[in-house]
Amino acid sequence: MPQSASKIIKNYICMIYPAFTLIYFLYLFFSGIRTGITMTFLLVLGVIGLFLLGYITVKTTEDKVFGLYVLYNLLSGIWCVYFGIPAGVFIGEISTTLLPMMLYYAGRGFDEEYAAKYYHGFIIAALLMGAIGAIFYIWAPQFYIDFSYVNEFISKADAPTMRVRMNSLIGSGPMGCFVAYSMCASAYFLRKDDRKSKITGLVYIILSILFSFMANQRSAMFCIILMLVFFNLVDFIIDRKRPMKYLWAEIAAVAALLLGIFIFARGVFEKFWIRLASIPDGFGERSETWVAAVNNMENFWIGDGLGSHGHRAVDYQMYIVADGGLVKLYAEMGLIGTSLIIFVAALVYIKSCRTGRAAQAAAAGDTKRKLSLVVPELAIITSAILMSIGSNVLEIELCAPIAYFALGRAVKLLNEDKITEG
Repeated sequence: MPQSASKIIKNYICMIYPAFTLIYFLYLFFSGIRTGITMTFLLVLGVIGLFLLGYITVKTTEDKVFGLYVLYNLLSGIWCVYFGIPAGVFIGEISTTLLPMMLYYAGRGFDEEYAAKYYHGFIIAALLMGAIGAIFYIWAPQFYIDFSYVNEFISKADAPTMRVRMNSLIGSGPMGCFVAYSMCASAYFLRKDDRKSKITGLVYIILSILFSFMANQRSAMFCIILMLVFFNLVDFIIDRKRPMKYLWAEIAAVAALLLGIFIFARGVFEKFWIRLASIPDGFGERSETWVAAVNNMENFWIGDGLGSHGHRAVDYQMYIVADGGLVKLYAEMGLIGTSLIIFVAALVYIKSCRTGRAAQAAAAGDTKRKLSLVVPELAIITSAILMSIGSNVLEIELCAPIAYFALGRAVKLLNEDKITEG
């Protein structure tokens, strides 16, 4: 393929997320826009581009298992229909669940230049969505309140109800997930050596945290707090790149901030504290539907097929898993399919704990723990898993592609001797 055509395709893939945000912004004013269909179309073009670039290859164990997992999802349509779910449900689920999986190959194929572009594009899209949401959250124009009510983001068309959570243009659930991933991806820039990248990463992280707490989604807020601890653990304990005095200064600053909010804005503090403290209650609220879905599977080995327990099957299936991505995954993919994706994730975690050399540092004999190479990727993957306990984030077409991109990039970085950069 000509170099110019390759650049066009890769730049297009890097711009998919900003295009998603633009689509939703236009939908605010033009209700006839079909956001889901439009995003699916853009993703299809991106996947075709991945084939043209030659990125759909099998070079590592993770590639082989992940490829089997994608194929398994496709084949599951056979028993999905056999078990009484219409083919249309399965086909619809392909667009929101299976298509995003293909971004694994973009993460696996992109070199540093395009990985940075992709992360920039994603973070800018997420923060722009957050900024739009913050403006409407403060301004509260009636047309936006009506928009939120029509799209079922709020239960009552008034400003106080709209301000319970920041919904932006997509609802508080996807918004919380969007900016939680954005915070994780920001570590890519924060961990660079040059000052400009560090400042960019810091700004990205601060804005991501702000918008996440405005969205007021407990799983997203929990993941952000946990990943901040993870970033510091790597910086101060594993890499030892900074003196410990900076860690104590950071802890003191956070404590002072929390104390200030508690004293001068106690209502805000209590609002978020109550949400975070209610995380265990969320499991209790959903456990009954989880148990019912698992106990009523047609076949626990192969599962009931892709889409069989999703929202599209509500008219054909009594046991829908509306909030619980991991349970939904097991109910649809069964023990076999679930084991495949667990195996890929497990390999990433295991390899990240080993000691090895980064390809760019090997000549200098710089041996380092591989975990240091994949900090943003592990943060995104871990957040996706944690949020999938209580939410179906991996079937949200807007949020899922970045998780698979991060998975593919982690595989690339942890197997640099086997993968040629694209």
